[in-house]
Amino acid sequence: MSKKRKGSFSVSRFAVYSMLGFGLIFYGVPLLWLFVAGTRSQVSLFSDPVFTIGTWAQAKETWHDLTSYNDFQILNWAKNSVIYSLGGVSLSLATAIPAGYALAVTEFPGRKSILVLTLIAMITPSQAIVLPIFLELLALGLNNTYLGLILATGFFPFGIYLSYVFFSSSLPKGVMDSARVDGCNRFQLFIHIALPLAKPVIALVAFFSFLANWSNYFLAFVLLSSEKLFNLPLGLTALINSSGALENQAANDIPIRMPEAIQAAIVVVAPVLVVFLMAQRYVRTGMLAGAEKG
Repeated sequence: MSKKRKGSFSVSRFAVYSMLGFGLIFYGVPLLWLFVAGTRSQVSLFSDPVFTIGTWAQAKETWHDLTSYNDFQILNWAKNSVIYSLGGVSLSLATAIPAGYALAVTEFPGRKSILVLTLIAMITPSQAIVLPIFLELLALGLNNTYLGLILATGFFPFGIYLSYVFFSSSLPKGVMDSARVDGCNRFQLFIHIALPLAKPVIALVAFFSFLANWSNYFLAFVLLSSEKLFNLPLGLTALINSSGALENQAANDIPIRMPEAIQAAIVVVAPVLVVFLMAQRYVRTGMLAGAEKG
């Protein structure tokens, strides 16, 4: 019997390590190549071995060509991305956390319908609702503005669902009942008891909201028409497409080649990795929050 258990454990462990190895090869290796290739020249990318490391001088020259083009336009796009991301995350937290709490602890008419609509909104692709959003913002005069894109990305149904699951399973009912006996109203219960306990889910919602806002391309493409308002994904895509960098065909006076395109990709990816590494403890705790009922 023990041999059978040992064998089954070995099989399961092999399966887990196999999946981890597949993920590392499929996602980790291209990411590693991205950071290595950003230090190489155009010639080196086609003539040297795949993981050849370039020089610091070449990396600096490539970075200068990328950032200084068109009066440091990429820095303005980076600033816009920060504005959109911070605004979207702030609005998501301000709406998702209270909404999830209300759905979890309050019984009111239409509660189940709202939960169902939240789930539907969570699984509905953004392409299906982009036209109504565009027409709504156009009617409000918020099209092609900072506020318009922040409002469009601030509604985060996945964050509402995460908050609902957390508050449904992780709030200590004894403490809540005692606070009610002591005279706390619903707002005080949320501020003084629920919110301090919700740090893991707040971090989780903030991380996923930041990820969605920082990498947002489709909504930005539809709602923004001025280059001054572009975020990084939209601006860099337009720049790389106009330069012909990915086709290895340099366009007229645009000094953007494949090394610059690779460093542009790093600029988009690196902040997400940094934020994840800084917040991974809270993200991991948030993902486990609500897994077991207290």
